[in-house]
Amino acid sequence: PLRLARLAGELAGVPGLRAGGLLEPALERSMEGWIDWGALHDNVEAGHARSVCILATALSDGASVAFLERHRRGPLDGLSEEIRYLDATLDGEHVRASAAIPFLFPPVEVRSPQRAAGFYVDGGTRLNAPIKPAIDLGADRIIAIGFEPLCAPPEEPVPGRAPRLTDVAVNVLDGLISDQVGADMHRLAAVNSFFAGGYAHAPSASGLAYRESRGRRPYRRIHYAFVAPGERGELGRLAERTFRERLGGLRALRDPEAALLGGLLGGGERGRGELLSYLFFDPAFVRRLIAAGRRDAGRWLARHPDFWCADSAHDFDLDPGRATRAAELARLDEWRTLRRR
Repeated sequence: PLRLARLAGELAGVPGLRAGGLLEPALERSMEGWIDWGALHDNVEAGHARSVCILATALSDGASVAFLERHRRGPLDGLSEEIRYLDATLDGEHVRASAAIPFLFPPVEVRSPQRAAGFYVDGGTRLNAPIKPAIDLGADRIIAIGFEPLCAPPEEPVPGRAPRLTDVAVNVLDGLISDQVGADMHRLAAVNSFFAGGYAHAPSASGLAYRESRGRRPYRRIHYAFVAPGERGELGRLAERTFRERLGGLRALRDPEAALLGGLLGGGERGRGELLSYLFFDPAFVRRLIAAGRRDAGRWLARHPDFWCADSAHDFDLDPGRATRAAELARLDEWRTLRRR
């Protein structure tokens, strides 16, 4: 009852009943059981993993902060202008901070390292390039997991009604999480194709000059594997179906708090399913997510027998011939510019 009162107070803005966010997440209760921190520290120390990085946003100054546990510590200065990298011994508070989506989860206090102590929220609130930390830290191959397919037609707008609060929240979450992953994959494809020896088979001169002027390493071609649902909104529909099966009608008595959450988010709307896909910590839903992930990974392997890919035309609906011609014209323009100097 106290938790329900806090939730209602949060929504109503009643002083003394605010919970610090829309939910008190099950994430915090489950974190220690989900991650074997001792094994993680041992693997990093032994060099089986060179580094583990967790990104969050500092509420004190809005900076994107990357908490980094590394096998070999060296200078971190100059890795990035957009991200503040800090050495740390990672634990649950760093993960909870990185997952604290504003207005859904309360900010999380991070105590270690001491010089970065403070409250943090989801790293995607400021950094719109979720793949960047891996590239900064030297990765040449990246596995990315998306919430939406890379290339899919937009959904038809629903006419005839004013937007609900859940519709607004879904758009915010899409901007924070789903859209950023897809947009960063498209940036990676552009760098692979036109700046890092893609279709023209050599690094772009302008790309090299730009990187050198900023004291950065040259662009390099990154191989990737991207696993995501085949259709837009698929995870939201899965969450809505699971919620109805588990907690529809009298079955809501099993978990009144989850049922109240579903009622507050609205019934039968697309927005509710999308929000539940982030908030519904139900074992049956988790099992279905795992099964969906295996199916989507199988679809990637069927298209990419060698697992890795760096050919943008294969996954981004690009015309390789057109891209090659564009790259050749760009190089010809660079050559003409140099001759005029």
